[in-house]
Amino acid sequence: MVDARASVLSATARNRNASLFRHDRIRALAGLFSMKLDVRNLAKGVAGIAAAILAWESIRTLQIVDPRDLPSFLAILQTAFNGLSGGELARALLATLGSWLPGLLIATGIGIAAGIALALMPRLEVATRPLLEFLRPIPSVALIPVALLVLGIGLQMQLFMIAFASVWPVLFSAKAGVESVDPRYLETGRALGLGWAGRMLRIVVPSTLPFVATGLRTASAIALVLAITVEMLTGRPGIGFYIENVRLNGLVVEMWAAIFVAGVLGYLVNALFMAIERKALPWSPENRDR
Repeated sequence: MVDARASVLSATARNRNASLFRHDRIRALAGLFSMKLDVRNLAKGVAGIAAAILAWESIRTLQIVDPRDLPSFLAILQTAFNGLSGGELARALLATLGSWLPGLLIATGIGIAAGIALALMPRLEVATRPLLEFLRPIPSVALIPVALLVLGIGLQMQLFMIAFASVWPVLFSAKAGVESVDPRYLETGRALGLGWAGRMLRIVVPSTLPFVATGLRTASAIALVLAITVEMLTGRPGIGFYIENVRLNGLVVEMWAAIFVAGVLGYLVNALFMAIERKALPWSPENRDR
């Protein structure tokens, strides 16, 4: 009897170990497949960049555009590196980041608070809908003369313009996130004894965060565009003013180098927000589909 029981236990253990081994192999194969996909995507990205550089150099060689107005990519890259190595371009980059980040933070705070309030208070949403629909389509650049008249040429004006332009994606994303919560989840939370604050913190907020993250990623790009645009139009320190200044002085290579740095900055900002979203919000639908 004891031997039979021991035999059964041994067989069960072997089956469990075999099952664990199969799961480990499946997990390893899935990781290898994912790695192959990442390498393939990286190769496609490198090929796209190489094709763009080749097209750029071909346009210069064929003189479709005057080579004096279209410097070589290597010259642009070298000038950008020299400018970022303690040069004036580095100071311009820091000045742009110094206005971009506070403006984005202001827009994020206002957008999240307003979006949640509008989603939870339908009467407030109905009352403010005409005003929001009037303000949202206004081109932000069109408000620069008004901002200059009221706030003057200073950091406050720049922060206002950045916040005004980038608040809308955050606001409407937060509102959509709260409205997307399944009412059954709220009823379940109420049945489990969760109060209003508990339902907000444990049900509504986790469901809304992926929407807010997407809106924040969009807002970060808009905020960067507005920061550079305001610098170009008003002479505020930053990459925008640097581009306009070197253009007026005929420094074509420096102008393209600054444009290149601005493009790389935008790419890195987007990549940073995507990486944070993948780590902080694994339950996001976008991350589950990866």
